[in-house]
Amino acid sequence: MINITLYLTQSLVTDDLLLKDRNVIVVDILRATTTMIVALTNGAKDIIPSETASKAAKIARGSGNSLLCGEREGVIIKGFNLGNSPLEFTPEKITNKSLIFSTTNGTVSIVKSRFAKNCVLGSFVNLSKVVEYIKSLNEDFTILCAGKLNNFCLEDVVCAGLIINRLLSFQPLSLNINSDSYVLKDPEMVAVKLADIYAIDNNSPSSEKIYSMLKTSEHGKYLTSLGFDEDLKICSMLDSYPYLPIYKNSVLKLREKIESEEFQKQQLRMKRIDITGKEQVPKIHPEPDKSGGK
Repeated sequence: MINITLYLTQSLVTDDLLLKDRNVIVVDILRATTTMIVALTNGAKDIIPSETASKAAKIARGSGNSLLCGEREGVIIKGFNLGNSPLEFTPEKITNKSLIFSTTNGTVSIVKSRFAKNCVLGSFVNLSKVVEYIKSLNEDFTILCAGKLNNFCLEDVVCAGLIINRLLSFQPLSLNINSDSYVLKDPEMVAVKLADIYAIDNNSPSSEKIYSMLKTSEHGKYLTSLGFDEDLKICSMLDSYPYLPIYKNSVLKLREKIESEEFQKQQLRMKRIDITGKEQVPKIHPEPDKSGGK
């Protein structure tokens, strides 16, 4: 049986060691994880998340081809290059650039996962990739919802519930749901039920229903008041960006890019192996014998 742990908001992770050696999926629908998925898909080299704007600025000073990105209370941080709207992260602006990112809730959640065994970003836009990844692990896993200013956020929990629902292969939903493969506790069961209410139509996930939920959610209405209503549409589109960002060594990269880099390293290593199958190493010539043979 696989245990699922759901944190309804990142403030419940009071010690980063709580996530040590766990498989973690970080979810911040509006908008950090969605925007980061879009940015990496659109050609960003990588993303370095930071809990604070000052730390982000310090990292950027030591970086080369980079952009400072992020928000506080939904709007771009003064002096930063980009905010947190997925519409800002076009290929023309970000291709081959490192993005130093700091947001109110999302990057805090990601950095809290730095001791995790595996950490990936989840959203509606890459939902199927997340589900496939969890299935491939076949291990206990944790979903960490970012929330908003330490409070529960409907859209994050609905996404978590939809992930769990997909893993259960759309079994009939009820608060006494049982599974032969997964162990669900109260938070997970509530999330599954919320997904049934706000994200599923005729037993299938619905982008339109998710969009309606985002427009009526507290955070969605707040972003709309700031003029980011188009962001809600992008954030609701199921599997529109089918890629999986992985957080490793304090950097976010697409899984496909990490695998490509590892393959290239392997190829280079193989080139250093001679035909005898032994790895070539630099030859070290011994010091001349100065003892006169004694």
